[in-house]
Amino acid sequence: MIDPWLGKAAFHLGFYIAFTAGVLLFFLEKQTPEYAITQITFGIGLFFIAVVALLVRLGRKR
Repeated sequence: MIDPWLGKAAFHLGFYIAFTAGVLLFFLEKQTPEYAITQITFGIGLFFIAVVALLVRLGRKR
């Protein structure tokens, strides 16, 4: 379904987003809007990684 090279690039992009947001979660003060936005960004990054991994895996089986 998705080219492996494109999947690798998308995975790197998703990992960068999730990793950066994950690191920021340690330094931000809880109960602030910045913390909530960073949590959402972290979730989106993880979801993006999961979707890309699934699409690459489905493309390899064929």
